[in-house]
Amino acid sequence: MKMKSKQSTITRRQQFKLFLSIMTAFAILFLTLGLIIFNLFQSSTYKSIDKDIKIEMASVKKQPSIKQDDSPMGPHNPNNQFESKKKEPSPKAPFQASILVFDNNGKLLNKSSLGNRYSILKNIKLNKKALNKKQTLLVKNMNFRSILIKVSKNNNNPMYAGHYVLIMQNIDTQIQAMNNFIKILSLTFFIFWVIALVVSYFLARINMLPIVKSWKQQTEFVNDAAHELRTPLTIIQGKLEYMLTRPNKKIIDEAESISVSLDEVSRLNNLTNNLLDLARFDQATTELHFEYTQPEFFLKDPIEPFKDIINSQSKVFQINLYHHPTLYLDRDKIKQLLIILLDNATKYTPKNGTIRIYDQVEGSKYQFIISDTGAGILDADKQKVFHRFYRVDKSRNQSSGGHGLGLAIAKQIVENHHGRIFIQDNLPHGSEFVVELPIKKNH
Repeated sequence: MKMKSKQSTITRRQQFKLFLSIMTAFAILFLTLGLIIFNLFQSSTYKSIDKDIKIEMASVKKQPSIKQDDSPMGPHNPNNQFESKKKEPSPKAPFQASILVFDNNGKLLNKSSLGNRYSILKNIKLNKKALNKKQTLLVKNMNFRSILIKVSKNNNNPMYAGHYVLIMQNIDTQIQAMNNFIKILSLTFFIFWVIALVVSYFLARINMLPIVKSWKQQTEFVNDAAHELRTPLTIIQGKLEYMLTRPNKKIIDEAESISVSLDEVSRLNNLTNNLLDLARFDQATTELHFEYTQPEFFLKDPIEPFKDIINSQSKVFQINLYHHPTLYLDRDKIKQLLIILLDNATKYTPKNGTIRIYDQVEGSKYQFIISDTGAGILDADKQKVFHRFYRVDKSRNQSSGGHGLGLAIAKQIVENHHGRIFIQDNLPHGSEFVVELPIKKNH
């Protein structure tokens, strides 16, 4: 229980680290995307503002000729003496373009044409260092985009000619729009970030399930393998230590201990080979030599040795193989598979019981079935018996020398041949192992 609790804690820790990394990745992604979108919006806004200022600047530089009897009105007539009788607007009063004209000494020359705006703009000083540079100014909590130019002495407007002209445009509306855009963008990205986290959490859990399952299986596999290896090694060590306490005994006197040790060495050798086979299957390094063949070329060789073994144990062996389809497979691997299944059936069939092998064709599939009249396998265990080191009856398997690896290897062999293996009941009692392989037609 402590081992399982520790494994569960490690698994949860790994899941939390994965979720934290996903959360950080999404945060960086959305933050980067938000900055890019905002910069594009800000750049577009300022381009639009600067375009208007550029038009105003061109208008100042190219003033039309002014006749003496004309009395033009408007922002480009610095001599306009119009003064609004209305109440002077507050410093936050919204307005767009304003033009300030300075002489070389920095004196403001067009106070009268500014009207009520003069109260807001009067503190602006001439800064010759900012000549021809676009700037953003803050005046009494109001934002202006501005540019200072030096007008030619040949300008048609005498008030502009030879003077410094500061063109200013109020951008409070645009600034407010950008602030609102930031709020909306932040809120939107936060909502989508939360949604993305929720979705990624469930997707991570779904994607982690096979990883966690594989990790648990690997851990269990290592633990079970260590246990299986330790048992024969402990027996061998015990027998050798016992013989060392009797150095004067003859070999014949220690025959039993030697025989037990050799049996355990053989068992250890078989276990090692099985583990190597499974490791090769996992790493997809097993070499398969496929060829076109028929059942009689891979079923006969494994069956013959089992005839004598089964008869010597007072058991009945029935062979009913009648079909000859063409199959594409590795004959050696299928022979190994058949040996595993026949050995399994022989071990768990009682005295006077029957072991039968027969075949049949189901559509485009060829099946050979090994049945026994043993105790049978419960429905709950029919899938588990193909798991590594799984035993339906542990004491029985240990006494018969099994490790719970044979059926796992059998399943791997069948899957590598694009087939399937499953168990069904052999009524009235016993089990049937069905191996199903694809038939190659038109060969």
